[in-house]
Amino acid sequence: MQCRDGTKTPVCGISFAGGLALASYHAGVIEAFLANNVKVDWVSGSSAGAVTAALVAGGEPENAMRRLASFWGISGAAQMPDADPWAHFRAWTNVARSHVLGNARHFYPRLPTMTGFKSLYDLGEMRRRLVELVDFERLNAGTVRVSIAATDLATGDPVIFDTAAEKLGIDHFLASCGFLPEFAPVEIGGRVLVDGGLSVNTPFDLLLASDFPIDLYVVDLFARDGVIPASLERAAERKTDLMFANQTYLRLQLQLELRSLRHPEFAPSDRVTYMSYRSGPTEPGPEKSFNFSPDGLARRWREGLLDAEAALATQGERGFRTVRR
Repeated sequence: MQCRDGTKTPVCGISFAGGLALASYHAGVIEAFLANNVKVDWVSGSSAGAVTAALVAGGEPENAMRRLASFWGISGAAQMPDADPWAHFRAWTNVARSHVLGNARHFYPRLPTMTGFKSLYDLGEMRRRLVELVDFERLNAGTVRVSIAATDLATGDPVIFDTAAEKLGIDHFLASCGFLPEFAPVEIGGRVLVDGGLSVNTPFDLLLASDFPIDLYVVDLFARDGVIPASLERAAERKTDLMFANQTYLRLQLQLELRSLRHPEFAPSDRVTYMSYRSGPTEPGPEKSFNFSPDGLARRWREGLLDAEAALATQGERGFRTVRR
């Protein structure tokens, strides 16, 4: 991207990680960007992060919060007291309900058939909602560039779809969400594709390979750093966090090193910000991604808002930085 005088100006990009219901954290990040009048040029994502990218790019920016609120079924951020003795219990109750009955806004259990196993749940409800909320013509028009990741089920290779190279439709986004065995693979172009998080849960690679300065925000949903767990529940949660967060963070460091070798001239202009959702004691441990309770969704939304505000408050800083309030 170039200024009118021909010089290159940093492109603002956000890369969203996958994490099912944890992705309401993304909505808070977007709210902070809009409140601070930060123009986003490029969004990327895997799984639920790809859905966020679609909701951001697939409509007028001023209506982005309405689309996100409608998708999640809540009005926005809220803070519930962590001292509430029933909050943790309600979260686990919601997880159990989601596993057994599905979620009315996103997926429902798939009935067994004689044709063999496909997936535990059907994403038909999410497909319907995205078709209603996302203007795919606008998404593909190039106002905001969109890159999303899926994984080739046969080879294990990451597959990146990018509006700069092809038109994206609803099937591309559902392929990115095909987290086996919960959600079904999608065939596109002769390849059977599943969740992008199974190869690149936060697909920022194209942005860092670009030939212009960048202002990149990597929005993870799993915390790489955390406290030593004191229970089985928290130990299982910590394992999941480390598996996904290390995949993202270590790959990010490698891509930054490669970028510094390819484009040392961008070092004075580049800014890369890493932020991640850190769950509190009310989250249901390793099952937090299936916690669709209104309390949980709203609390994550608020955490994303506060983290993004903290990141944007130090916009003058260059280089790599990690946001932790």
